[in-house]
Amino acid sequence: MKASTRFVPHIAALSMLTVAVVWMSWLSPKRADPCAHPDVLTVTGLIPGSKPEGERKERLNDDIVQWSEGLVTDTRLPRDPLRFRIVRSYSVLKAAERPLALLQNALEPETIRVESVEAIGGPLPIHVVRTTGVTTFHLVAYLYLFGNDPVSHPFAAQLRGALRDLRAGHRPLTVILAGGTATQDTVEAREELAVRWVASAWQHYRSMCIERPGSRGP
Repeated sequence: MKASTRFVPHIAALSMLTVAVVWMSWLSPKRADPCAHPDVLTVTGLIPGSKPEGERKERLNDDIVQWSEGLVTDTRLPRDPLRFRIVRSYSVLKAAERPLALLQNALEPETIRVESVEAIGGPLPIHVVRTTGVTTFHLVAYLYLFGNDPVSHPFAAQLRGALRDLRAGHRPLTVILAGGTATQDTVEAREELAVRWVASAWQHYRSMCIERPGSRGP
């Protein structure tokens, strides 16, 4: 029995149309912000230990919708606070490729590990970085949020959600960073402070984006 080829041209045309629609949607994506109250995210003074230095509005563009920065108080070293930055961008791949480039001075890591930190809503995959240095070096802790979800690997998260994003709109990537200089004597305490601040920043994000302000968390 010979298979009919009567519908081949129609199927081919439909396939080409589908590919064209998907391609155009990818080139000119619809955007969706899943955060319930994104306008409050810039109020970083609500994060414990923070001393905000304001918003870098000159950094904002069609892709970057938030660029907050400031200091994290270190009670053990009051003259040497850590620095923080929170950047939200719809250019997911660019923001995820080199997160340390978002800092004031771009750093080259010597070691990177992912630390699972318990938090309300589930564990956070916080990346902890150290640079090279004989007596003094830098450390940074950072967390990726794809949409409203903490993720270890933004590329994989974006790939898994590609079809969903084509339908509902592309979600931003939020990068929360905190870090500063350390020595062998101070590195453990400074790392703990940076990780703790990043976790607190996530709780601020969560309360503004997932929970209604004033409501109790689960």
